[in-house]
This record gives sequence, C-alpha cells and structure tokens, in this order.
Amino acid sequence: MYGETKSITVIALVAVIIAALLGGCCTKRDVDAINDRLAMLESQSRDTQNRMAKVDSLMSATTESNRQLQNDVRQSTDALGRQLAQLLENYSDLISRLDRLPQQPLRLPPGSSPGAQQGSTAQPPTGPQPSADCMNTYDDAFTQMRRGEYEFAAQGFTKFLADCGTHADAQNVHYWIGECYYSQEKYTQAITEYESQIKDYPSSPKTGPAIYKLARCKQELGKAAEAKQLFQRLVKEFSGTLEAEQAAERLKDL
Repeated sequence: MYGETKSITVIALVAVIIAALLGGCCTKRDVDAINDRLAMLESQSRDTQNRMAKVDSLMSATTESNRQLQNDVRQSTDALGRQLAQLLENYSDLISRLDRLPQQPLRLPPGSSPGAQQGSTAQPPTGPQPSADCMNTYDDAFTQMRRGEYEFAAQGFTKFLADCGTHADAQNVHYWIGECYYSQEKYTQAITEYESQIKDYPSSPKTGPAIYKLARCKQELGKAAEAKQLFQRLVKEFSGTLEAEQAAERLKDL
C-alpha cells in the first residue's frame, strides 16, 4: 500500500512537470523543487524498504527461534522423563533392599570371627551363595553401575545370576545387565538381555522398562518398524505408566 501511494505521488509530480512544460509556465525553481521532492520520496521509499526488510528478518528469526525452543523443550522433557524413570527404579530397588536388611546376619570383616588366625587368607565361596552374599554381590554390581563402571557391573550381575539364580532379585538382573550394555552403546548385547528379561520374567516390574529400552535399541540400530511395534505394545498393554507415555511421544516421530 505504501509503495502504491509513492508511485501515484511520483506519477502526479511527473504529470505536473509535463503540464508545466507544455504550458510554458514552469521555471527552473519549480523544476528544482520538484526534483527535491522526488529525491525525498525516493529516500523515504528506500528507508521504508529497509525497515520492511528488517521486519521480515526479525520475523524469520523469531519463527526459527520458536521452532528451536520447541525442539529444546521436547528434548529436555524426554531427558527428564528418562531421569525420573531411572530414579524411580533406583528408589524401588533401595526400598526392596532396606526391607530385607533386618533379616540379614551381621557381616564381620575377614579375620574378625572367633578363632580366626592371624595372616589367614579368605577363600572365595564356591557353589550357591548364602542370601547375605547374594545381596552383597547384587549391591556391589549395582553400585558399580551407578558409578559408570559398566563392564565390572555387568560381570557382577552375571555372577549374581550364576550363583543366586533363585534369589528374589534375579528377576531384575537381566534388565540391569542390559542397562550396562545400553550405556556403552552396545545395543546388540543389550537387546539379548532385555529380551531375556521380558521372556523369563514377564511379571517383573522391569518388564515395561525392558520393552521400552528394547525399542530404543531397535531405533538406534535403524529398525524403526520393530521399534514402532514395541512402542505400540507399551501404549496398549502398559497404559498409565511412564514408559507408555514415553512410547507415545516416540511414536509421533515414527
């Protein structure tokens, strides 16, 4: 609209000049005044165009910033969701262990038992371990995993399964081994553990998290169709859980 008004003004001025010239009454002063007016209009037109260009640039920048902000918020929400899920898992395991503490025998350091001889060397237990030793193995592996010592943690959990396969915490161990591999981006090994968790302990509290992490491994390996099926299973069979909510968000990108 502004450009059209300027064009009409310019045309009118040109018409005035032509009419003045044809009428023979146009002086040099008139021509100079008209030229000044045209120059001013051209300057104003350039200034308006520059302002409009700045506005367009700002609008584009704002749109891009909003898009980036939305992406950042979404990624942060996903990260917070994963951290919350991990905290809930840790809390559940901690409560489970605390509930069993009063039933555990007192642990004495090596050499402190009655009749222990100076300089004797403790031998590692062989065969099935007592409940207290099983808990020690599990807790040590769990602590190593939280410290980021994933290789040692996986070895500890594997030993726990071999020596304490009938222990109550055995139903969670495949999941934790899978977590150790997942944290190292060893997705193929992680898949084996998550699948074992789902197959061997279908009623375990870790079944839903294992399905979610299995789907994430499939995603990382480029198996989008398989990942989609697993996410859909979570939404259908584990409605109301954090894993189902995370799966629903992931399905939006598949």
